[in-house]
Amino acid sequence: MHINSLNVLFTSLAGRYAKALFNEGLKTECLEPIFDNFAKLEIFFKNNQSLKKLLTSGCLSVNDLDIGWNAVGDHLSFCPVFLAFIRQVVANRRFNIMNRIRHVYTVAFAKHKDMRNVVISSVVELLPEQKERAKKLVAKLFSEKAIITYKINEKILAGIKISSEEVAIDASAFAQLKQLSKFYKNLKIESVTK
Repeated sequence: MHINSLNVLFTSLAGRYAKALFNEGLKTECLEPIFDNFAKLEIFFKNNQSLKKLLTSGCLSVNDLDIGWNAVGDHLSFCPVFLAFIRQVVANRRFNIMNRIRHVYTVAFAKHKDMRNVVISSVVELLPEQKERAKKLVAKLFSEKAIITYKINEKILAGIKISSEEVAIDASAFAQLKQLSKFYKNLKIESVTK
């Protein structure tokens, strides 16, 4: 990714939060622990939806939120910078943009490490052997080392979609149906004009 496109990402609200976190991580030499903490938090909340709702709903007092987030931070061994950041995001009622903050942070982290940020989307969570095959495919596609994020996207129906900053390889059933639909529309247009 070109540095100017990173600067564009930093202009959004989520980007400004991510830039602040990235700069603090750079200053305190904890960029990697922050990157890892995003993944830990995602997995934790995926398995504890009710706790996520409680800690992000705004119904708890500031003191109770601090107690709750400190307990989560201790449980997941968050680095202090990440925990302080999360507490600030929640206090500002901005947890709803956390996924976008993570995305911008991941792009900046990959750029800093001279790596490529790659997202592999599928309709269901991939099995370990499927993830391994996808990793091998990504290694063949890109010369840089890749930071791979797996996402669930029910719109793709089946298959996978691999995307990076400037490249998208869509092997999903949805993309194939779109192509097929386009093909048949063109056939109809040709037969009408003949």
